Amino acid sequence: MRFMSSNPTAGARPSPLPAFLATAALALAGFAFHLSPWGSLASLAILDAGFGTLRAIQPGKAPDDILVVGLDDHAAVSPDADPVGFALRKLPDVLVRIARGSPRAIALHTALPSASLEAAAPGLDDALATALSVAQAAAPLAIGVTVGSRREVVPIHEALLRGVDTRSLVFTLLPRDEDGVVRQVVLALPTEQGRWPTSAGWLCEVLDGNCGQGLIDYALGPAYRYVPARRLVEIRDDKALARLFRGRIVFVAAVAGPEDRVAQPLSLAGWEASSAEPAAVLAHAQTVRTLLHGRPIREAPLPAMLLATAAAALVVLVAAPVAPAVGALAAAGAFAGGLVALRAGWYAPLAAPLATLLAAVIASLVLGRAGRRSPGPP
Repeated sequence: MRFMSSNPTAGARPSPLPAFLATAALALAGFAFHLSPWGSLASLAILDAGFGTLRAIQPGKAPDDILVVGLDDHAAVSPDADPVGFALRKLPDVLVRIARGSPRAIALHTALPSASLEAAAPGLDDALATALSVAQAAAPLAIGVTVGSRREVVPIHEALLRGVDTRSLVFTLLPRDEDGVVRQVVLALPTEQGRWPTSAGWLCEVLDGNCGQGLIDYALGPAYRYVPARRLVEIRDDKALARLFRGRIVFVAAVAGPEDRVAQPLSLAGWEASSAEPAAVLAHAQTVRTLLHGRPIREAPLPAMLLATAAAALVVLVAAPVAPAVGALAAAGAFAGGLVALRAGWYAPLAAPLATLLAAVIASLVLGRAGRRSPGPP
């Protein structure tokens, strides 16, 4: 004769040996997933969601001291009709007006010509050279250089740099993570002459920032403001220019073309709707903001993440009826802890612990059901 147990969870808890074997197997599988490219990609997606959540709660404190001046002209004619283009024709006036506003620094992120423009636009070479010299006299000036299809630096016409300290030439390249998104703080890139600074790295050194490696903090500071070049060249009043630029870091770049955009975790453009590929200059600007007003986000040590994954596997040992609730609470706690860590400057890759939690809950339910089907004591 058998008696019904008064404990509603009797038989729901998995037997010890299968449960411990499943725990060990899930812990090892979680370790492998954490170290795999799939785990890395999933963790980066969770990181991006974390940045968005923190910004929705409250962006990190940083001053509104970076401004974007756009060199785009939506009514521009084709290159065949105007080989020089709006950007270069207006650039001398743009640089001089920014210099008159007493900025803290200027970062020029538009490609300067590799040959003379005198044939197409008489006097433009001299105007550009003079404007670059005036801008560098007014504030630290970073002049961006690009790399061609053969991985060689695209030269700048020497006459344009006659009054400029060429140590201000910087790379504007943006290395991307494996999913094509820009998240890394890169201070310098290797060349045959040694490591050469990026725009953000050069500005960090010149402006005495916290020049370290890590991740860009996309939860830091307000959205960026934008001043189109057409509006700027119409401003004649020095007081108005000072209100715009005094004490600010000014990025001068095109933002509208497809080649001017790059995938980022969030769009920080305050002048347009959110986009998966905001203006590339915003990644540079947010890197500088991270280095000057925060610090690069560091990844949590590997042993800590492996320990978290092993702890998630222990949910297998929980009685089946409560395993889903325990797993849900643990997942919520992990995400909340990840947000707290991210705000404090640490990136905890959560994909492996969360995936292990889910697998552990399923394993607990399966083993608990098997335990209920097994014959009880007489």
